[in-house]
Amino acid sequence: MKRAFFVLILIATVNQLFALPVEPSEEIRRWIEGKSFKIDDQPIFCKKSIPDFYMDRGFEPAWDNDDSIAELIEQIKLVHEDGLNPEDYHLSYFLKHVEGANSVTPLIDIMLTDAYFLLTSHLLIGKVNATSIDPEWKSSTKEIDLKQTLTHALAEVEVAKTINNVKPKYETYLRLKQALAEYEQMKTKGTWPLINPGETLKPGDKDDRILQLRARLAFTSYYEPPIAPDSTLKIYDEALAVSVKEFQKRNGLATDGAIGKGTLGALNETLESKIKKITVNLERCRWLPTDLGKEHIIVNIANYELHAVKDGKTMLTMNVVVGKPYRKTPVFSEKLRYLVFNPYWTVPPTILSQDILPAVRKNRNYLNYLNIKVVSGETIIDPATINWASTTASNFPYQLRQDPGPNNALGIVKFIFPNPYNVYMHDTNHRELFANTDRALSSGCIRLSRPKEMAVYILNNGNDAWDENRVDNILKTSKNYTVMIKRDIMIHLLYWTAFVDDNGIVNFRTDIYNRDDAVWKALTQDPPSL
Repeated sequence: MKRAFFVLILIATVNQLFALPVEPSEEIRRWIEGKSFKIDDQPIFCKKSIPDFYMDRGFEPAWDNDDSIAELIEQIKLVHEDGLNPEDYHLSYFLKHVEGANSVTPLIDIMLTDAYFLLTSHLLIGKVNATSIDPEWKSSTKEIDLKQTLTHALAEVEVAKTINNVKPKYETYLRLKQALAEYEQMKTKGTWPLINPGETLKPGDKDDRILQLRARLAFTSYYEPPIAPDSTLKIYDEALAVSVKEFQKRNGLATDGAIGKGTLGALNETLESKIKKITVNLERCRWLPTDLGKEHIIVNIANYELHAVKDGKTMLTMNVVVGKPYRKTPVFSEKLRYLVFNPYWTVPPTILSQDILPAVRKNRNYLNYLNIKVVSGETIIDPATINWASTTASNFPYQLRQDPGPNNALGIVKFIFPNPYNVYMHDTNHRELFANTDRALSSGCIRLSRPKEMAVYILNNGNDAWDENRVDNILKTSKNYTVMIKRDIMIHLLYWTAFVDDNGIVNFRTDIYNRDDAVWKALTQDPPSL
């Protein structure tokens, strides 16, 4: 037995030493030189990577292993779980011409490479270029050497592994995938019941539409209808009110139990619309950095909420106010650099043009009322010397600066993460706004409901003795006080209209900036060329 085993090894070694080199494929070379970028009416999307890949190989075919081909086709079949369309990656063509075949032609070899490159790229950075459809959305830069990755995958028969390696590993992404599967499964139950329009329904009311309400909530497992006569079920009882309030909470609505216009609209939103939201937000996850950071702060703009996370654990949560629909808070990621207690507020050009100048023209005491000074460097300019009627934001030679104090627009502290949008987090002098359900009310920055707690959390790094008393002592001085951040904390301003909370519950939010439709439209179109 040992001798036979030795002979087999010797034969294999000799075969490797004297193996003939794989011949270049003239068909692949001619196709690349022809630059048609179509095969049997199938578009080829990776117009740069494919020629480079095959020229580097001397035009040798790549897909000579049946297991590698089978792995690729299986991954394409499964990609619907990530909210992507398998047909973007030639699935039907492969099922007809490749699956079960003894070998592949040189042109199909090209198609397999195209599918791998495209699928890997889409799972890594998304199918859609975020900036191309929304200039206020800056997606992260992630790169991969597709040629090297595929060469390794084919050599080691690790096609499936390399594809799965590029998928986002965030808990949010994994939870959204599960939610997508659950909502797709709901399709097998048919169309969920709709509720007829009418007067607002409140606990204690009796109405035929209460039967529709019970059926609608039962469809998505918010509620289990009791077995009782219809006459009883037409009454809006307390048990039903509890389920309605839970539905309202999951959909970002006021939890008052009343079935008014907003709640009725959310209840009558179609199953397909919910699936669309989940799919769009899976794509948004692919736009995020590969690593959110060991310690990071996430602001979900659409949910008006902030989470401070360390080592995967949520350390602090608070409500926030974000930009109005016509002054959208942009989406980006940056490092937190410093914070300033008792900040001055320097009026930015947009607010100067759209808010301050019109108000000053109507009331010359407006600046004094808000404790805003006109300054040039450190020199204070008398507002009476300025011709406000002819002043515009573009020709205004000074700055408007609001002193620290109870009326300061930035409140007691601001948190700076330098970015081209001049957006930051800060306190506010309008704390009453946090009581609103809809909190898209700022000029773009993020206003914090618990700014002092945020400051203590960020500054208390285990070395410096930062606590609330120390912060209060600084605030009492009413003087600017800057503190540099001594550890890496990333700020991620995100926009999720669908997410799954820590309890595993799917939440939906209003698309306050009307961003979902553009992403969905791009997802349902043919992929752009890479």
